[in-house]
Amino acid sequence: MTNFSFSKLEDRENTMSAKWDKKSDIFGNENILPMWVADSDWQTAPSVKKALQKRAEAGIFGYSFADQSIYEAVENWLKRRFDLEIERDWLLFDTGVVPAINFTLKAITRENDAVIIQPPVYRPFFGAVKNNNCHLIKNQLLKEDNHYRMDLNSLKRDIERAEDKGQKVRAMILCSPHNPVGRVWQQEELVELLRLLKNKGIYLLSDEIHSDLIYPEYQHTPVLKLLLKQEEFNDYRQKVVSFMAASKTFNIAGLHTSYTIIESEKIRRQYQKAKDGFGTGNSPFGLLALRAAYNEGEDWLEAQMKYLAANYNFLNEFLKNDLPEIKAVASEGTYLVWLDCSGLGFKTDEKLIEFMNKKAEVGLNPGRWFGDAGSMHMRLNLACPRQRLKDGLERIKAAVESYL
Repeated sequence: MTNFSFSKLEDRENTMSAKWDKKSDIFGNENILPMWVADSDWQTAPSVKKALQKRAEAGIFGYSFADQSIYEAVENWLKRRFDLEIERDWLLFDTGVVPAINFTLKAITRENDAVIIQPPVYRPFFGAVKNNNCHLIKNQLLKEDNHYRMDLNSLKRDIERAEDKGQKVRAMILCSPHNPVGRVWQQEELVELLRLLKNKGIYLLSDEIHSDLIYPEYQHTPVLKLLLKQEEFNDYRQKVVSFMAASKTFNIAGLHTSYTIIESEKIRRQYQKAKDGFGTGNSPFGLLALRAAYNEGEDWLEAQMKYLAANYNFLNEFLKNDLPEIKAVASEGTYLVWLDCSGLGFKTDEKLIEFMNKKAEVGLNPGRWFGDAGSMHMRLNLACPRQRLKDGLERIKAAVESYL
């Protein structure tokens, strides 16, 4: 395996980086160390960089489309990484998972339908439901022994309560792996969920953008793979839409390319109609980056995951030995860590946020950004050189010592 370096302290300031150049606007502090938004502080895979440089030299950047080589790259990646085989017709290319979720809801819901999400969860899910004039059902995840799980009995009750009020529960948005709590759902959990949704006739929208960022002892299972392998779900497959991308995996989110997998021909037609008028063509750079990443970037990904695992272990040891007031929720995937800060003793989330922004000068995502269920938590991004991670933790430690 080629040696890759993830320890270089890249200077991202003055690069139009939302993470680095909007520090003052977002956190009210120019001295903040940003460790929030889900992009990485290291360069993408060399194969991706090389492909983009070659394309830039062509000097013509007109309208583009995904040709056969792009489809093949995705198909081969899904087969190789997940043993998932799909039909080419099922693939649709988009500018991002969030727009794709919005298009899907526009395609399948009617005004005043109800849509389920599972807080604490990725904030744009809330907006997608509201943007499509649907009622929001918040089925909260259960936290037990520093670990989150789905409560399917509670989910069933939430569905039945909505039905009793005359609401049509049309869809559920699943985050798999889960952002921010870091769960990689086990097959047994997913099968139980699929059975419940199937019996209720509820569409499933599965956001699997972090599916490649899995720690070694865990394994991501695409919901579509379960559906294809079990006959009981043959009909229900027509109600499932999956969203994936190379953007988080290879640090190319700014190239705005994702793909949506829809087996149902009817939903594909509705989906394309929902996109009409939005001008959602793909960038040639995004498509070529996707192809290069999937065809040539697997060694780089494996090296990245080893570095992330070491960062995760470093963070846990640091908290255990130097910051016991803060606990990291056990993470199984993604490069995001969910920090339980209730041990600091702040009475309100506003006080906790102010402490991190003004005293510690570390820019994290407030837990309430992910819904009320995120109260007294913060989300930290591990995808940075270890020295930068250490700097951030040392800042928090010094601020905590001063505060206490």
